[in-house]
Amino acid sequence: MPFTAHDLRYHAEQSYPDLYAYLLQRAKRFLGSLRYNSVELDMVVEHVIEQLVLLGNLGGGDHVPENALDRMSQAQFYAFLNHCVRNKAIDRLRKHRLSISTFAELGAAADSEGEDDPLNDVVEPLWGTPFATPEEATIELVSREELRSLLKHCIRILSAAPHQLQAVLQELEALGAAELLSALRQELGAESLGADESLSHASQHKDHAHKKLRHCLQQSSTNLAVMIALRLTEYEVHSASSNEVVVDVQTLARKDLSEREVQIGLKQLVTEGLLDWHGEQIVRLTGTQKKRLVRYYEA
Repeated sequence: MPFTAHDLRYHAEQSYPDLYAYLLQRAKRFLGSLRYNSVELDMVVEHVIEQLVLLGNLGGGDHVPENALDRMSQAQFYAFLNHCVRNKAIDRLRKHRLSISTFAELGAAADSEGEDDPLNDVVEPLWGTPFATPEEATIELVSREELRSLLKHCIRILSAAPHQLQAVLQELEALGAAELLSALRQELGAESLGADESLSHASQHKDHAHKKLRHCLQQSSTNLAVMIALRLTEYEVHSASSNEVVVDVQTLARKDLSEREVQIGLKQLVTEGLLDWHGEQIVRLTGTQKKRLVRYYEA
């Protein structure tokens, strides 16, 4: 059954099955040789759904202000969703390092339905992520602005450890992040930061600061895979019979996630090469895998 942006905003429960079916159908088409990979299909579909939730267009009702998507016609909205699915599929194909011939096959499939090769009209802006429409660029900018605000929040937490804060500010200055550095100094008070003073054991302070920043970012993330990565390292139980860490899937779910959502997150971590898991009820981690999960973050 056809749906509109208005339906998704105000009647999400009734429209969600139709939205999911449409996104899944488009994902199967654009993923090419990966179209039979259930993990990749879930990642593409869930990515678009997460963006709609983030913008308030899925279930936002009157609690979230209207945006450009609400003013689109039904045809424009379907085209927008189609482009979102296509670009995420291209992103996944690139990560799998598929050959040029595979992209050519994908383009041929698009041509058969009267569309251009999906790689032809993808714009590569300065931040390196492909966008086919201004609306998708808007979503990315919103997402990046949220990440920037989140990073500022996590850096401000370091105020309780002045040397660690100073080490991070010096690192930002070395990286040329002038705008972010200026905003932080203005908010925190330049006179209390001491960013221009020499710092003993700077490397050690920076390492401690990075650990706190990573943990803060993971805690604040709504990305399912990041949430599961954090829980794997927080809910761990050491196995007495081996040098492994074990975590039960039900423990990972707790009250706010379903087992299905946990499984999707685990599958994504497997795809990223961070886990060895094949659907068992118990997840097993090596020490090396745990270290990588602690560092894992994706916006």
